[in-house]
Parts: sequence; structure tokens; C-alpha cells
Amino acid sequence: MSSDIVTQLMNGKPLTQIARQEGYPSLSKIYNWIQTDKSFADKIITARRIGSQTYLDKMIEELENCSHKDAYLVNLKLQHYRWLASKLLPIYGDKQEIKQDTNIQITWNVPDQEQKSYENEVNVTPG
Repeated sequence: MSSDIVTQLMNGKPLTQIARQEGYPSLSKIYNWIQTDKSFADKIITARRIGSQTYLDKMIEELENCSHKDAYLVNLKLQHYRWLASKLLPIYGDKQEIKQDTNIQITWNVPDQEQKSYENEVNVTPG
């Protein structure tokens, strides 16, 4: 049952519609599973991210089949799809996160000849 829920989410079907289908658990039951089962919760998040890609594909179809009569309604749908994608898929978001590694490591190498000469000077005992 849980894998079917995940599959439908990946195909862009909202969880509310999945829960209304005959033979499926209620929305509150699914939310309870999400809350108590970390593995299932992770699958749901991943499925929603993949499903938002499906929404982006639907946007293209909506635009290609849009007439001037339903342009306003299509625009409203597209705004929602874009917003959803920007929240679930970081590559489509407004904010780009830059990660910077500030660890600095300083090393140096001494050529073999200089090192040997230094070692010889250190090993010399006054006499």
C-alpha cells in the first residue's frame, strides 16, 4: 500500500486525492505513518519532489493546449506549479545556496638536497 501511495505521488497525484480513493487509508492515517515511520516519511518527500517534476511537465502541456478563453485560469495553475517546484526542487528556487569550505591547510615541501644538508648540519657536534 505504501509503495502504491509513493508511486502515485511521483506521478503527480496529490495526497488528498490518493487518500479519497476506495481501499486507501485516510489522510490522517497516512500523516500518522509519515510522523511515526522515518523511512516512509523520506520516501514521501522524495516522491513529492519527483511529482513536482511531473507538475512541470504538465505546465508545458497546459501552455501548448491553452486557448485565449482559458488563458487566465491556466496562468493561475502555472503560478501554483512554479511555486510548488521552487519549494520542492532547489534548482528551481529563487534562492541559490552557496556552500563555502573555509578550512585552510598550509603545507610545504623541502627539496631532498636542502633537507639532507640541513640534517647534516643538525647532526654535526661541535668539537
